Amino acid sequence: MDIYNKRLPTIKQLQYFIAVCEAKSFRGAAEKLGISQPPLSIQIKELEEKLGVLLFLRNSHRVFLTKEGEYFQLKASSLLNELCLITQLTNSNNLKKVILGMTKTLSFDFIPNFKKFLSDFSDNTEIYKHNYTSKELMLELKKGNIDFAFVSENEKIEETENSLLIYKEPMILVLPNSHPCSKLEFVDLNEITNLPLFWFKEYLNPTFYDQCEQVFKTLSYPICRRAELSDTLSMLLEVSLGKAMMLLPQSMAQAKVEGVVYKKLIKRQAKKLNINIYLIWRKNLRKTVLTESIINYFKDEYLDINK
Repeated sequence: MDIYNKRLPTIKQLQYFIAVCEAKSFRGAAEKLGISQPPLSIQIKELEEKLGVLLFLRNSHRVFLTKEGEYFQLKASSLLNELCLITQLTNSNNLKKVILGMTKTLSFDFIPNFKKFLSDFSDNTEIYKHNYTSKELMLELKKGNIDFAFVSENEKIEETENSLLIYKEPMILVLPNSHPCSKLEFVDLNEITNLPLFWFKEYLNPTFYDQCEQVFKTLSYPICRRAELSDTLSMLLEVSLGKAMMLLPQSMAQAKVEGVVYKKLIKRQAKKLNINIYLIWRKNLRKTVLTESIINYFKDEYLDINK
């Protein structure tokens, strides 16, 4: 069926249909729409004729959806909601772009669901101009300079009415390809304690630091730490020379450096070495179709994480 087919339902008919579904009666739907009952009944009858199915079963007190009606309700609601969003987003004179702050801890372009989100909402969002840490982004959020922030977990982040756990970023082990474990598919940290580990200062992310310490304490031998260098590339070059190893967020383990290999950890260690990523929004954020769509996008995409 093409989009110009005269047998397609009208927007009015979809609206009338949804009104009856919500009110569970023609009288209630007519009152909600501010019309009399006869024109409502006519529109529903025409809709059923166009679709070639019966949408409602009726008795003297209320109406019931048929199986086909239940399916059509789901699709019609989705279509009308999408049309509402398109209408609001098209009216650019009344809609400012939403400002997103994204922690520099991760490379969001290499996380598929985030990449899709940034593409889907590219016309209506803007990435904050500063390349900030999670703590700095939270301050910008409080100042009202940004609307949403994607931040890694630290001691100040909690599940509240304006935050949502949306992603768990796994850590990848970076080894010199000369190390015996570089040939393994999964590496046990117990097998690489002979190499020093580039490591960050506790104050930069106390929660994740403690999380890692709990894993390190279970190892047969202590891991020797080495202070991080000023940039990732310099550390990768040291790793390639066999002088150290690294743990990097998976999305940051993309650079192709000769002599370096990226390895997954064994399951029991990998499970405990995830970085929690939260979506946080301003407490006074104005509720619009766009802001609600952003929040609902991540609620739908990452529903299983919070179970």
